[in-house]
Amino acid sequence: MANNIANLATEELLINETYDATRTALTRLKQSQVAGLLNSYVLNVDGNFIADMNETRVGTRPDDERLIYFAEMKELTLTELKEDGESILQFVYPIFIDYKGDKMRVGTAVFDFNRDLVYEPVNEIRRTIVAVSSVLFFLGIGVALFAAFSLSKPIQILSDGARMIGGGDLNYRIPIHGRDEIGQLAETFNQMTVRIQDFTNNLETMVTQRTDELNQTLQEVQALKEAQDGDYYLTSLLLEPLQFNNNLGKNVKTDFYVEQKKKFTFRKWNSQIGGDLCITDNIKLLGKDYTVFMNGDAMGKSIQGAGGALVFGVVFNSGIMRSRLERNTKVHPEIWLKERFLDLQNVFMTFDGSMYISVCMGLIDDATGIMYYINAEHPWTVLYRDEKASFLEEELVLRKLGTPGQEDKFAVKVFQLMPGDVVIAGSDGRDDIMMPVPGQNAVMNEDEMEFLRRVEEAKADLTQIYQLIQAKGKITDDYSLLRISFKEGREDEEVISIPYEVEEAIQEGYDLVQSGKEQDALNRIEGLIHDDNPYPEMLKLLGNIYFNRKEYVKALECFLSYSENNPGDNEYIYAISNTYRLLGSLNEAADYGERLYLRDAGNYLNLINLSIVYNSLGIGTRSKYMAEKAIAIDAKAKDLLEEIVQVEDKKSAETIISYSEEPKPEKLVSIEDLLQRADDFYQRKQYREALDTYDNCLERDNRNPWILFRLANCYSLLNDLPKAIDYYSKSLEIAPKNHHARNNLGSIYFRLKDYAKAKEEWIGALNLKPDFQKAQINLARLEKFEQSKLAETFERN
Repeated sequence: MANNIANLATEELLINETYDATRTALTRLKQSQVAGLLNSYVLNVDGNFIADMNETRVGTRPDDERLIYFAEMKELTLTELKEDGESILQFVYPIFIDYKGDKMRVGTAVFDFNRDLVYEPVNEIRRTIVAVSSVLFFLGIGVALFAAFSLSKPIQILSDGARMIGGGDLNYRIPIHGRDEIGQLAETFNQMTVRIQDFTNNLETMVTQRTDELNQTLQEVQALKEAQDGDYYLTSLLLEPLQFNNNLGKNVKTDFYVEQKKKFTFRKWNSQIGGDLCITDNIKLLGKDYTVFMNGDAMGKSIQGAGGALVFGVVFNSGIMRSRLERNTKVHPEIWLKERFLDLQNVFMTFDGSMYISVCMGLIDDATGIMYYINAEHPWTVLYRDEKASFLEEELVLRKLGTPGQEDKFAVKVFQLMPGDVVIAGSDGRDDIMMPVPGQNAVMNEDEMEFLRRVEEAKADLTQIYQLIQAKGKITDDYSLLRISFKEGREDEEVISIPYEVEEAIQEGYDLVQSGKEQDALNRIEGLIHDDNPYPEMLKLLGNIYFNRKEYVKALECFLSYSENNPGDNEYIYAISNTYRLLGSLNEAADYGERLYLRDAGNYLNLINLSIVYNSLGIGTRSKYMAEKAIAIDAKAKDLLEEIVQVEDKKSAETIISYSEEPKPEKLVSIEDLLQRADDFYQRKQYREALDTYDNCLERDNRNPWILFRLANCYSLLNDLPKAIDYYSKSLEIAPKNHHARNNLGSIYFRLKDYAKAKEEWIGALNLKPDFQKAQINLARLEKFEQSKLAETFERN
């Protein structure tokens, strides 16, 4: 009603003129005879009555007190008043309009009701309710009295009986019989009492029986537990000798931290068992010392994981033992790694998916710090350098060992360690950490950078890393870390620098080569090359000059010398393979090519080179495979390979013919061509032909130490030892720092049983080149030989 009046009056109140509509509405309201409505009127914003249902107040104003009261109203408000002895309910309704986003008051509507008339219907209903309630109350009293008298006695009997039974009198029975609910309840109570009485009488017997059964079960469980712990302990004993830190490298140091998840006690021994494994050792390949390292994590918990680790440890350690046999040391580190990978892959494939192992394993050259390694779905390897930790890997290449189809994906990663570098390989346990979250359940760590932060905090100390990880959360898996450092604490060790004059000569050499003056570059560089300063950049430049001049033997020697100290340079591994191919040494070319292929299977030039090599060796399947790999990179390789193979076949035919023809008159053949021919014979192991050709070269240049050295080698290989000594001596007179000549001369004296001179020459070779491994080996053998002879003499005496 208030809304309707307000809506009608709003516009008239706003313009403050002609209030006909409002007055008409109030007149109709009076005619509607609303129950109890005494009066209704509307005031404008100035406080004047503009409409009155009884038409007695129009044009007047209420007193100031009422005006203030009306002005304070913000919403429909009820107030009870007393006027002339009557109780009046007054409703005050403020009228607002929206103006520019705000509410603006334009008037007030007031409604007065007679309280008694308004509440008369309510009072009537109240009187009716009281009357009906009184009738129902007395009726309920009667029903309750009837129920009390008719039902209370059986319930009382039932209650008394239940109390006596509950008190312990199990012989008592409730004397209530009937088909109603109380009778059925009494019967149920009696049946329950019988059962309780029976159970109580037999309880002691049942407890004794159950106790005996429980003790027997506990004894069986204890026996099984003891047998299981025995199996655990036996397995842990088998694993123990398989994971020793056997590394004794001079420059490479290693350390372990292994914490298996499963702990157990067997009799008086406490031990642990799991699938994590760490192994380090030392081997020698092609005369170089290497540190072997491995960190693995076998699939499965407790005994299953330990079984996988046991198999892995046996196979891997047997591979290390085989590598110490002399016939197995003549392989490159990449090949050695592939052999170990295939050994392990073939073994784990036999388990047909029931056993897998992730692993990071590799070799580190103790002298140069070159690291050859693979990562088979193991956590990324960490490099700690200059107090910063980072991951070495960026992508997954190999899956766990035992996964089918891995063989063709095998690739060796090569990384150059610097003095002071630390490498950390670790199992999954380092990342399987339940991290607490405030207000939530702990969650598994998914931040791969978390471990790097712990390495930096601990400064790569394994014990501190473990403690820091434990402080962050709960480790939920086996945990193992392998730490490898190279020349740690020797970062400031003096580095041999290239003298200014040598560096200047190298730069001049490159400038001369670019100008097409290769001979001038050669003259500038050759005089600076000595065995005691084989600077890498000089060897590279000299090797490239020789190669461009097609002096492949000399180029090869430079490339090999450079690669010996810089084995991580893939470009020169390819250069060696390619040069061997051009010299006709196809097996050596294949060895170096395959070595590069294991590092970089996508090296286009190497694929071309290997395809040609295998074609020349008659290994068509491998040749075709390499050709297909090259063609997949560049379709032009197909035409190129066909052309090269045709040229190679033609060259081979021409070479055979030329070697069977009569030699050309010497004056028509340059000494360079003649020397190249001699070197070709020598590489083909045709030592008699090489000897005759070197003799012809010597007639042209009798002061060339290389020719004298090669002549001495030919005489030695042909068992003409006196002449071999003569030519080695002549070569040393011209080039006294040729440590190879001194080593070979010592071998001649050893064969002649002149052990004192042999020892003298080998010591001389080592004085020229202290790390010359062939001389070191020869001296060690000589000392062992002398000791055995001395022992024999002592026994005879």
